[in-house]
Amino acid sequence: MPRLPDPVTGKAIMGGIYTDTFAQRLRAPDAGLFPCTSDIRRAFDRHRNGRECPVARWRAVGCVRTAPDACYAPAPGQGCDLINELISGHVTPVRIRPGTARAGGRDLGHVPRGGVALMEKEPPKPRYTIAVISAPDEAHTRPMLPIVRELRRREHRITYVTTMEFAERAATAGVHVLVPESRPEYGPYGEARDPAAALDLSSVEETLDCAEEIHAELADDVPDLVLYESSTRVVARLLTCRWNRPGVQVYPSFAWDDGRVPDAPVPDGRSSEECLARLPDGLRRRLARFLAYAEHAGAPPQDFYTRAEPLSIALMPRAFQSGGDLFDGRVAFVGPCIPERRIDERWMPAANGLPVVFLALDPALLHREPDYLRECVTALARRPLHLVVTTGGADEPAWARGALPPNVEVHARVPRSVVLRRAAAYVCHPDAGNVMEALYFNTPLVAVPTTASERAVADRVAELGLGVRLPPEAAGPERLVEAVRTLLDDAGTRHRVRGLQREARRAGGARRAADEIERYLEWIYEP
Repeated sequence: MPRLPDPVTGKAIMGGIYTDTFAQRLRAPDAGLFPCTSDIRRAFDRHRNGRECPVARWRAVGCVRTAPDACYAPAPGQGCDLINELISGHVTPVRIRPGTARAGGRDLGHVPRGGVALMEKEPPKPRYTIAVISAPDEAHTRPMLPIVRELRRREHRITYVTTMEFAERAATAGVHVLVPESRPEYGPYGEARDPAAALDLSSVEETLDCAEEIHAELADDVPDLVLYESSTRVVARLLTCRWNRPGVQVYPSFAWDDGRVPDAPVPDGRSSEECLARLPDGLRRRLARFLAYAEHAGAPPQDFYTRAEPLSIALMPRAFQSGGDLFDGRVAFVGPCIPERRIDERWMPAANGLPVVFLALDPALLHREPDYLRECVTALARRPLHLVVTTGGADEPAWARGALPPNVEVHARVPRSVVLRRAAAYVCHPDAGNVMEALYFNTPLVAVPTTASERAVADRVAELGLGVRLPPEAAGPERLVEAVRTLLDDAGTRHRVRGLQREARRAGGARRAADEIERYLEWIYEP
């Protein structure tokens, strides 16, 4: 038989369980094989439980090697029959490239001359049924869908609850889409942390109707888990209580510890029933129904706002989170979940060689001040840069349909991630998704916030030195030009952004989010 020219050349992964019986058979004199050395065995033992090797759903359980002078070293395509005979057909040989014998993402240790790893094929992982509830909004749907796609790729069954506006987009992830007739008005994320303040009384009826409709639709196929983002927590938690199922909360923006929110005080020591009786009739009916629903669900009303889930997922790296070091393992900071690039998402930078500046301001701001965008574009176009402008889905303004400067292009929509890959600066309204995507692609920011939650994100951008914060009242065209010029010339900002980019990419994204969700489900259902 041919000798092995290299210590790792020709390594093969073989399926089979390493047991004493197999070990005795592998010692057969005619095979010239004997069990591996103790250091190799320990390396396998450290990673044998549930760890995947490069061949999907195979795990390391043992290793054998040839005699020191390589009396048996099969060449590619040879020797498999002998190994099959030795372990009675338990094997499906799988060859891998030299040097890739790994388990659990780590090297298995030194593999001796002629090393052959024995791998056991793992049983298929359980598949779960998951209900996903997300606010019908671009800032919430865009980062949630990559997680949903990853869960679907792992063959979990998913029902995605949204509105008709986002139904077609959700369906592209291969999920069953449920569109309730009731649509509660989901408030802006994180702006009301007190339970009493967070309860939008005008939408209590719609919230309960929506929860009851989802409950009825899924009554015959109750999900194993409810995955929801923070602005839909009331509807989601009503359902988890009714179904007695676990929930996982997703924070599209900053995470905050629900458990630290105190119970709402009762004024003057009066009971909640007495307080309820003093309210106007319409308000009393709404709250009474909510309290009755909570009682039927078996949870105190404040739980729907203040309960901390055993697992929550934050879509930013811990380094960007305010007070990130204060959070324990209940919050997994998985970083940005970037949507997959579609085939039809095409954009190419101009051939002028100028640095690309991407301008994507809040459509609401542009609607209130229709001349503001034109003034900003005119001012920026005078600089040596190439300006890419998006109106966020709104129709292109009349001035943009005429002749534009050669270094300006205006689009109703443009693939954000494609442009950010090439952009030297990003002028945007800083919702967390915008900022995370910019950091993921190493793009400094000019943040122009228009809401309370955006102001918090913009403050963090400025605090970490990742860009410039410009409130709308101070973001005149000349100030905007100055901010962009500062970013393009500031090597320190680019260095800090590069550091956050590394943190964002190391955090794991949608794959780690799916890993955390699966680990949580296995902990609940397979103790």
